[in-house]
Amino acid sequence: MQRNIILLWICAFAVVHGNQETLPQPPISDKLPSLIKMNNDFAFHLYKRLVEMPDYQSKNIFFSPLSVSMALSELCLGAGGETKEQLLSGIGQNSSIFSTEEMHQMFHSLLEEIDKRTGVDINVGSALYVSDKSKPLPKFLENMKEFYHSDGFTVDFSVKETMDQINTYVKEKTHGKIDRVVDSLNPNTVMFLLTYIYFKGKWDLPFNPKKTLEDKFHVDNETTVPVQMMHQEERLKFYYDAELSTKVLCLDYDDSFSMFLAVPDKNKDQTIQDLEKAISGQHIAKWKGAVWKRKLDIYVPKLSLKTDYTLNDILEGMGITDMFTHKANFSGISEENFYVSKVLHKATLDVDEEGTTAAAVTTIEIKLAMLPVILRFDRPFMIFIIDQKNDHILFLGKVVNPAVV
Repeated sequence: MQRNIILLWICAFAVVHGNQETLPQPPISDKLPSLIKMNNDFAFHLYKRLVEMPDYQSKNIFFSPLSVSMALSELCLGAGGETKEQLLSGIGQNSSIFSTEEMHQMFHSLLEEIDKRTGVDINVGSALYVSDKSKPLPKFLENMKEFYHSDGFTVDFSVKETMDQINTYVKEKTHGKIDRVVDSLNPNTVMFLLTYIYFKGKWDLPFNPKKTLEDKFHVDNETTVPVQMMHQEERLKFYYDAELSTKVLCLDYDDSFSMFLAVPDKNKDQTIQDLEKAISGQHIAKWKGAVWKRKLDIYVPKLSLKTDYTLNDILEGMGITDMFTHKANFSGISEENFYVSKVLHKATLDVDEEGTTAAAVTTIEIKLAMLPVILRFDRPFMIFIIDQKNDHILFLGKVVNPAVV
């Protein structure tokens, strides 16, 4: 059987019963805070799963939860049954707050709202590459375009030019920050979907490069490494979170985007592990309203990070399990049986005196499911033992009654 492969690189209605009046439905954008809360809760859920993994406990972590949750939400467009329920539960969709249809509508509204932003350079989107030999369901393609602004391409996955085309697309969309998302393509690939996000913002109050000096960064109590430390003395936004024993700095890019830096209070013997265990999306919401301007003398290291993660085990730990097995139900994508074989995420971060540049891509690889064939040897059968080098039959027999010795 041919093994086809899909790669996915990878937002009210009220009735008054007394007089049967139907109230007008509010704009879907009014529910955007619910989608943002869902994405933020997912962000910390995913982060805590990452830091629990032995491979990442002592490493830098940086990723785009929006890119991941958007890719999984897009996957929901083609999922059904228990697979869909696990995906929705894993990303945190609460049907009592908004329906699956409303979730997709809210992502559409969010993407349109982001597209209108000024003051920073931000771009979020998707692309769908479909094999010229494949016939995905038209409804899935329509929904990808309608809700997620997905670009669509028909390609031949057996030629190198398709791989180059995908990598060039990502390089252009991330302004060169991520220049390669795929190193090879299986010629039997039938679909390749990716989500991307690019962000570039300049500080409202830039750092003076002349004040950037080499300093020490304390990895732990025994280890230090040299870094280029940026320095600034200004009235900046600050908050001390007594609950977390954490100092919080807010650096603005413009009126709608900011970077929060949170460092545990060493005078309270707090560690980064303590902060990781306690922090949640509610703390970010609290910090946004609690920071206040005061004179600060700050030291922030220049950063240049590149990260990549295989998320299979992490997503399975979050309850998204069936999509990785023959139980996967993606009947909304195609009449064929698909399952997810790999979920990858790449991200980059650069922080310097002028501002911040960040980019991320999420990929999901899907293959044609080879459903288990039930083969019962519960009636007479023959046995052959063969020398594979020359097809010489060494033993031959028949089993009519295995109960007879």
